[in-house]
Amino acid sequence: MNLGRHFLMLGLSCALFACGAAGNDEQTQEEDIAEYDNLQKSLEGKRAVFVETPAQDFFAAGNSLYWVEVGGGNPLLRSFDDAKKLRTDYTFKVYLTGPGTPNPVDTINYEASGTTVASMNELDGANLYEAGSPEKLLGKLTLPAPPFGQRWWAYSVTGNEVFVVVIDANSGKHVLQKWSPGQGSPTNIFALDDLIAPNVIGEFHDFAVDGTTLIFDEGFRIWMADLGDAKAKWAQNDKHIGSANFYAGGAVYSQGQTFFRYDMASDSREEITDKIKAGYSMNKTFAQVHYPDGNGAWCKYKNKVVYHGSYGIFAYDMDTEQVTPLLLDARDNSVVYRDCAAVDTGTLFVKGLLSKSGAIGADGPTYSLAAANLL
Repeated sequence: MNLGRHFLMLGLSCALFACGAAGNDEQTQEEDIAEYDNLQKSLEGKRAVFVETPAQDFFAAGNSLYWVEVGGGNPLLRSFDDAKKLRTDYTFKVYLTGPGTPNPVDTINYEASGTTVASMNELDGANLYEAGSPEKLLGKLTLPAPPFGQRWWAYSVTGNEVFVVVIDANSGKHVLQKWSPGQGSPTNIFALDDLIAPNVIGEFHDFAVDGTTLIFDEGFRIWMADLGDAKAKWAQNDKHIGSANFYAGGAVYSQGQTFFRYDMASDSREEITDKIKAGYSMNKTFAQVHYPDGNGAWCKYKNKVVYHGSYGIFAYDMDTEQVTPLLLDARDNSVVYRDCAAVDTGTLFVKGLLSKSGAIGADGPTYSLAAANLL
């Protein structure tokens, strides 16, 4: 969990703003503040309210954004296909059901692609549904019960296929399996243990598959492989990561406030945080406004990393090494932005936290920014 704190301009924080008197050839602090406020209002004019109701668990897949609304304690899955301008309100459950299951909000789980949605919403496996249809069941992957204390097996969706990691009862290895509708039992792909040997697999946490690219987390080490590879490569993270965006050939991931780019071909990683810091300048008072602060979910769109800076949402272009402000937080905390998600059309979705008290708000609407802001 990342914790952050915003300060009103009534008392400038040296951690957020550059402190010290301005030189004779520079703007005054009042002029710096006016520049910030003018840009904040200008960028605010480019946003549009996407959904008014509180939303969470955002996930972008293809041209579609998925999210969950938890009104009255009953989690409801929604999606919006930005290319077709089509919203779907799903009627199937995206939380674990059955005797003795806890509060639905505590067991929300789903994985999606542009064409299908899966949920481990029953104790004996995953149901796969057609995306864009309220409740068209495509099939069910039946699985043995997970180990004691584990609510469901880790799973992922790419295209119309469901991938799952189960523990083999005989070998004790973590086996990646693939299943598609119409298939009886899932097909074994390989054991993750063998991919990283002679390293010994630690506590397995999670994985994802996109196309033929696999990423997984064991013992807080991140590994990547193609589904046809005999060995995985360690992404060289030396700390627990916040999140990762992966693609064929590499990944971008965060460790706290620090971003790294990992390249599989050269088996090397590069810290890009210093380039982000050097990629933008507003004025002396707000010199560090675009520095990554580790608050909220970030995303990647093509060659751009979209993240929350010290005071707003920014996009870092990994090709030009330039940073562009997309939305700035209000200085009085009346709106603070979090949790970015970009779909393949280039439209960006951002959570807004609204407040009238001066403190950061607890919830608020979700906004959209047109593709022109990222393209």
